[in-house]
Amino acid sequence: MMKYVKQIALRTDWVLLLRLALSSVFIIEGYRKQANTDLSIGIALAIYSILAARFKWGCGYGSCSVPRKATFPEKNENPI
Repeated sequence: MMKYVKQIALRTDWVLLLRLALSSVFIIEGYRKQANTDLSIGIALAIYSILAARFKWGCGYGSCSVPRKATFPEKNENPI
């Protein structure tokens, strides 16, 4: 039983879980109070959370920035 609990704990994306919990609070309170601002912030945060987990953006995934996909060539010291 503990082996399965360890596997689940290791595979869980805790950063995504925390971000989705925060966005769900915004969405629930925005729906209860009929406040469009809270609701839209919660929806935007949920979308960002899913995209950030998919592409490993932002803090919590090793760095606090968007990773660079392209590497630039070295600067040529002797231009033609």
